[in-house]
This record gives sequence, C-alpha cells and structure tokens, in this order.
Amino acid sequence: MSDDGDLTAEVRRLRSEVEALQQRVATLEEATEIGPAADASRSEAGESPVESDIAPSSDEATTPGENRDRTRNWERDFGMKWLGLIGGVALVVGIVFFVRLAIEAGVLGPHGRVMIGTIGGLALVGGGRFAAERQGYVRWGRITAGVGLAITYFSLYAAYGFEEYRTAIGTPLWIVLLALTVLVAGTVVMSVRDRAPVVAGEAFLLGYVTAYLSLDVETFVVTPAYALLLAVGLVAIAWVRPWSRLVAASVLPTYGVIWAWIVDLDPIAPLVAGVVVAAFGIYLVGGYVLRASELDDRWRRLQIRSCPVLNAGTAALVLELTAREWFPDVSIEGVAVGAVGFTLVGVYAFTARRPVRRNETAGTLAVVLVASSVVIAAETFTATVGLLAVVCSAVAIASLVDAEAFRTGAHIVAIGTVIKILIVDSRALPAVDPADPLTVATGRAATFALGIGVFYGLARRFRKESPPLSNTDRKLTLAAPYAWAGTGLTIVILGLELSDVGVSIAWAVFGLVLVGVGLITAVRGLRLQGVTVFGLVTTKVFLYDTQDLDMFARTLSFLVLGGILLAASYAYARWQGEDPLHRLTED
Repeated sequence: MSDDGDLTAEVRRLRSEVEALQQRVATLEEATEIGPAADASRSEAGESPVESDIAPSSDEATTPGENRDRTRNWERDFGMKWLGLIGGVALVVGIVFFVRLAIEAGVLGPHGRVMIGTIGGLALVGGGRFAAERQGYVRWGRITAGVGLAITYFSLYAAYGFEEYRTAIGTPLWIVLLALTVLVAGTVVMSVRDRAPVVAGEAFLLGYVTAYLSLDVETFVVTPAYALLLAVGLVAIAWVRPWSRLVAASVLPTYGVIWAWIVDLDPIAPLVAGVVVAAFGIYLVGGYVLRASELDDRWRRLQIRSCPVLNAGTAALVLELTAREWFPDVSIEGVAVGAVGFTLVGVYAFTARRPVRRNETAGTLAVVLVASSVVIAAETFTATVGLLAVVCSAVAIASLVDAEAFRTGAHIVAIGTVIKILIVDSRALPAVDPADPLTVATGRAATFALGIGVFYGLARRFRKESPPLSNTDRKLTLAAPYAWAGTGLTIVILGLELSDVGVSIAWAVFGLVLVGVGLITAVRGLRLQGVTVFGLVTTKVFLYDTQDLDMFARTLSFLVLGGILLAASYAYARWQGEDPLHRLTED
C-alpha cells in the first residue's frame, strides 16, 4: 500500500510538471506566432493555447489517470468559466443597483459615481488582461476584462442616459458618444491583439448600442455612419482573424440600427438607398473575405452561408420599401428585389473565377430573389408564368455553364411555384367558362396546365440525373419529385374543374394514361403514379359516389372504373411477358 501510494504521488507530480511545460511551450508559441494555423483555429473557437485541453491522438496510449482528468474537466470548466460568467453578470447587476441606491440615498454626487464606476471598470479590464497575458489565466482574465468593459460602458452611459445625471453633470451627448466610441475602439484593438473574439464581440455589441444612442443627436449622418464603420471594422478584423461568427452576427444589428434611423428620423429616400447599398456592399466584401480563409468546419460553413442570406434578404426588403417611397407615382414594384438578385448573380460569377470557394449561397439566393421580384411585380397569372420561366431558365443556365447553385435555386422556386398554384391561383383565378374565352387563356385551368407541362418536362429532363445525397451513399432522383408535382396538379385541377362522376371518370382515365405511358416507356415511376391515382379514384367511388350520387351516376362511375382497371390489368399482363419479376424490376 505504501509503495502504491508513493507511485501514485510520483505520477501526479510528473503529470503536473508535464502540464506546466506544455503551458509554457504553448505560451511561447503564441508569443512568437509559431503555428499560425493552430493559433487561428484556437482564436476562432474563442480559446487560447494556454487554456486548451491537450488531447492525445487516437494512436497514443491513454493512462487511467488521464481518463480521470478528462472526466473532471467539467469541474474545471464550471469553476473557471461558469462561475466567472455568473459572477460577472452578478457584479454588473450589482453596479446597476448601486447606482440606483446611490441616487436614492444621495451618496456621493453624479460626478463621483461616474468616476468610481469608470475607474473600477477600467481596473477590471487591466487586471483581466494582466491575468490572461502574464499569469496564464486566459479564460478567467477575459471574463474579468469583459465585466470591466460592461461596467465602464454603463458608467459612461449614465452620464447622459439618466436624467438626474444629465441634469447634474450637464455632459453633452457628443462627449458621451465620443468617450463610448474611444472605449469600444480601444477594446476592439486590444481584443484583436490578444486574440480574444468574445471580448471583441462584446465591444462591437456595445458599439451598436452606442450607434442606437446616437439617434438622439437627430442628424442624418451620425447614426448610419457609425453603423457602417462598425461593419467595416468587423470585415477588416475578419481579414486578419478568422472570426466569421462576428461578421455573420453583425448583419442584423447593422440593418437594425439603420432601420431605427429610418423610423426615427425619416430621412429622404435617396439617402436611405445609399446607406443600405453601402451596407449591402460591405457585407458582400465580408463574405468574400470569409471565403478566402483556409479554415473549414461545419459551424464556419454555416456562418458563411448565413451571411449572404441575411445581408441580401434584409437589403432587398429595405430597398424595395425605399424605392416605392422614392417613386410613388411609378410602378416600380419588385425592381429593387430583382436588382439585388442580379447583383448576387455577379457575385456568384466573380467568386467562380477567383481563388476562393465559390459563393454557392449567392447563386441559389439570386434565383430565389429574381423569382420573388416577378411575384411582387406581376399579377397572379403572369406571376406564375414568370416563376415557371425562371425555373426553366435557371435549369438551362446551370446546364450550360456548370452552375449547380442556379439549379438548386430552381428547385426551391419550383417548390414555391407549386405552393402558389395550389393556394393562390386555385382561389384567385376564375374557372373555365366557355362563354368567356379569357378564362380559358388566363384562368385557373391555364395556370395548372402550364405548371403540369413544365414539371413533366423537367421530370423528363432530369430522368438520368441522380446526384448523391450529402454524407450518404444514396442518390436522389430529381425526376421523381417533378413528375409527382405534375401528377398532383393534374389531380387537383380535374377535381376543381369537374364534379361528381366527372371527377371519377377523369381520374380513372388519367391513371390509365399514366400506367400506359409508364409501360410503353418502361418508367416505373409513372406506373406507380398511375397505380396511386387508381387507388385514389377507387376510394372515391366506393366511399363517396355510392352515397352522394344518383343511381345513374353511381352506375356509370362503377362501370367506367371497373372497365379501366381491367384494361390496366390486361396491359400489365401483356407487358410483363414470360419473366414478370425481371420486367417489373428492371428499371
């Protein structure tokens, strides 16, 4: 027992020495910027080499003691991270209550309270940096610095934000904004130097709060300029640090501040358009910068994809509203959305010819925005025709120039088109009326007929294409969804335009056509669709027609259904030949 105890103690001592050496080596590597790729990945994760766990590779031996250390990591994380975070929040809330208590009790004066809060917050920032940089307590130091930043910011804000302070001190708003800006800028520079993305994110968040406070200046320049400078700063930082989440997370705050500026000050439409276009361009550059990085993981890809979606979607919405206000007497609906979409087409083409990853999200979103502009600008029937034209054009262009993103966008627009036809066109457009030729050319039946023709045509176009599903060995047959869409639209329009026994007869004939074409062309999918239609019409005839139709219609319904089913069965019997199992499964 004594020998075992001595051996255990010796192992623990050696392990502590090895960990100390590892921490020193990691600190030296960070100071001399050795291993930039590793440093970049750690910076993106918000960690430093000092605080990272040194995990053995899969081919290294793992001792029982190391396993016990790994199971105790939760205790270290809770002790170093969560206790610090909770304590920091509690401290900030305590400072807020202290200010309120000081106001009520008359302790010190407003100058003293602001001074104490500012000095105390800056002391925490300095102490946190010292602990992180000099003593190696990186996580604790950054949490402390973040708490100090919040306290300093709140103290400076109180000089103007609280009416009692504003009256007593008489601080002009521009001085408070300048002080907050200097605080935010200094913290950003410090966090970039220290590779602390969490502190940088907090600083930029407070920067957006400052931009919102600048609305009280009541000028048309300060607030949008502040928001755009913050966006430019984030993009510039992304060029030297792989902090993609800061860029992606800042899109909505930037446009949110711009929108608050629009609502609060009601600037002229040309100025609004200029500001939004500038923000849109800044984040296009930001997306390019993010794609130029060599880092690639699942979360980073998600952030890179979300950036153009948030940017283009928000810009298109604000520009569309601004254009209508700018030209109230001109029918300009959909132009702004279409312009953003065609801009994304240029972005997609640009990245395809540069040494960065192609912006597939921009290509897909471009097709969706162009289709949306058609819906906004056109009437119901014309909009559907335009959507179908966009789908066909995107598929054609994708085949000619190898632009898979356009094809993906076409699939998304096709889904939206089916939904529009079923929900909007089926109600808004008139049914066929022989006395009114216009209903035949531009009515509900015409819309469904166009959709059916396009979707069956695309099903034929994609019949030999089966792209693999991501992370699996399975393949997706593109023809099947389009064929089923055409079949579903046909069933719906027959049910809408006909009634009672007419629906049963039309569905049965349609099922026979599908089965017949499937047998002739040896396409199993069409045969299955025909069988599905037979099942639908059989259910209708037996459950609905037997109760709600008169005797003649009921008789006709059963006779037609029975004859067509027998004909389909005979066609199957002739088609399968002498080897039915092989014939039914060969395609």
